[in-house]
Amino acid sequence: MNGPIGKDTLWVEVSDERFTEAVQRSFKRVGEPRRVTAVDLDGTGPQALQALELAGDGCVGHGPAHACVVEDSGSGLVWLVYGGAAGLVIGAAVFEAYLLVDREALVFAEE
Repeated sequence: MNGPIGKDTLWVEVSDERFTEAVQRSFKRVGEPRRVTAVDLDGTGPQALQALELAGDGCVGHGPAHACVVEDSGSGLVWLVYGGAAGLVIGAAVFEAYLLVDREALVFAEE
């Protein structure tokens, strides 16, 4: 399951490789996860963002995506965007295991 583990770790695991590469990574989190509904990947405006979740029968459905501030060795503090066991879908056809972005790229559910 993706999300917080303990007080300062966030786990991301994408095990289904139909849409993106498989990953297993842990990040040092600095804040609490927040639900995110859109992301601007290239400066042209926000696109809808959803988690790709696996059902018990192997079918893929949509669920909420989340973002959390984490430490990144190359960038300092960044926002990690993560989804379900099959990753994320951005817009109609962009698939990613997870994203590392600036705060300005995100639209949160409560905004």
